[in-house]
Amino acid sequence: MILIVTAVLARGMLSRTVLVVRDAKTGQSLEIGPVDQGESFELHYIHSVDKLPVRDFFLCRNGGLVLEQTRCLSFGAGLGYAGQGELKGEKGWNIIDNMDRKVGTLPLRVGTIADHKIIYRGREFHLAQFFAPKSLVLIGVEHRWRF
Repeated sequence: MILIVTAVLARGMLSRTVLVVRDAKTGQSLEIGPVDQGESFELHYIHSVDKLPVRDFFLCRNGGLVLEQTRCLSFGAGLGYAGQGELKGEKGWNIIDNMDRKVGTLPLRVGTIADHKIIYRGREFHLAQFFAPKSLVLIGVEHRWRF
């Protein structure tokens, strides 16, 4: 009898993977939306040293995040090219492509200058509108079960 009930419940449950930003201290979360395997999103911000824009492109793959490409106008502190991926230039941008850098979950401090924003499916999510300045957030994918 238990086996039959378990099978009925399992059939009625659906799993989905969602892109989530979670405050590491308070647990407060921002659910960006459901993501499919291989789907991408962008993280845009202003670099704190050179005050120029940076764009990171991530894939959701195998239950985690993979940094696939970085675009910057200048190689400021922390933005150097370490040989991972292919370096090229395009319309003034320095582009490191095909990085395939597995990050799993991305820790990030919500910047006061950076104006961190996630671009997903054409929508912009400014992290400073949801989290306190300088708070540590974790960007990642989580699995949800629902009936």
